Amino acid sequence: MAGIVKRKYESETRKVQNSFTRPLNLISEALPAEYNKYLLLKLFKELFPLMWDSLNKRYEKYESQDKFLTKVGKKKRYYHDKPDVFFFKLLKVKHMVSPDQRAKHKKTFNEKNAQLAYQSLLNKANNKVKAHEDKMLSINKDLQTVEPLYIDAFLSAYHKKGITIQGKVEIFNELKKYHTSKVIEFFQKLNDSERNNQVRRMAFEHLLKLGASVRLRKNFKGKVKSYNSETDQFIVSPEDLYQRLESNTIQSKKKFHVFISHSYKDSDLVRQLKSCLNNHGLSVYCDWTSDNDFLKRNLVSDYTKIVLKKRIAQSRCIVFLQTKNSVNADSSFSSPWISLEIDHASSIGKPIYSLNFTNDSDIFKQVKYYINNGIVIDDTEVNKIRT
Repeated sequence: MAGIVKRKYESETRKVQNSFTRPLNLISEALPAEYNKYLLLKLFKELFPLMWDSLNKRYEKYESQDKFLTKVGKKKRYYHDKPDVFFFKLLKVKHMVSPDQRAKHKKTFNEKNAQLAYQSLLNKANNKVKAHEDKMLSINKDLQTVEPLYIDAFLSAYHKKGITIQGKVEIFNELKKYHTSKVIEFFQKLNDSERNNQVRRMAFEHLLKLGASVRLRKNFKGKVKSYNSETDQFIVSPEDLYQRLESNTIQSKKKFHVFISHSYKDSDLVRQLKSCLNNHGLSVYCDWTSDNDFLKRNLVSDYTKIVLKKRIAQSRCIVFLQTKNSVNADSSFSSPWISLEIDHASSIGKPIYSLNFTNDSDIFKQVKYYINNGIVIDDTEVNKIRT
């Protein structure tokens, strides 16, 4: 390992090792009269699950980097221990499971105090996990969890010679709409090696928000080139997206399984359907998530209409959310935007399906669903959409 990289990695590792000391001290008060290193590990996973998850993510990150180095013909660099091995190697753990320490613990053991300490730590762990889950749910509610169909084209474009900073920011903004292993791996590479300060910082902040294992890289030292400090605020409009689509840029490479046609009042249903389809491996298009950088409501124009038609053409089918918000009492569509989407999809022969949330007859071929903490569609029904 190169000297500077080695020092940084070892310094980071020491900080991680030291971070286990206080939790282990707290666990020592909740241990039973007799224990071994495996019971200690079991309790740590139970009482400090977020910390254990963080260690696993760190291992996966460095293991992935070592595999990549091997793949390109280079030597491994990190050799990060598996989480269990890392835990057992901690000096604090070795001390706690030593014969002398276990004998001392057994001699002073108080069962009532141990039970109270255990319950207190368990309650705190459950509260922290719940708070973390709520936070991640809020962050991820509009993100897709299936790899975008166009990801390889976007990654290739990012590394293409001559790409501008605005081009890199555009690709970054597109990929951060997805929370997948391939996307996170790409952002980690940006955080580690991208020489533009703005993009590298964006990668770090996004990874941090997602709870990934990440370390902030300082600005590159030495002679500063204009590329290092160049920035772009990426202020764009529907017309800009139209121009990109007409110019055969990366935007024209995008593909989706499903275009969701809906009323803006049904945003919660859209999120539920997005999650359900993602779970079946299907990617979706929704204007206020998939094109949120370009299609701002205060900039609606004829270019917005053209863009939506283009996105329908890039999708395999349309799924219409039939609700009281999207359909009037006379069965007409409540919004001219829905009419535009459905009319265009019909004109170019795109299959149209509907999820019916009303007591009225189905307007299009029905996809059956049920509700269980969100929209659930079984494999048979999803195959209607998939094919």
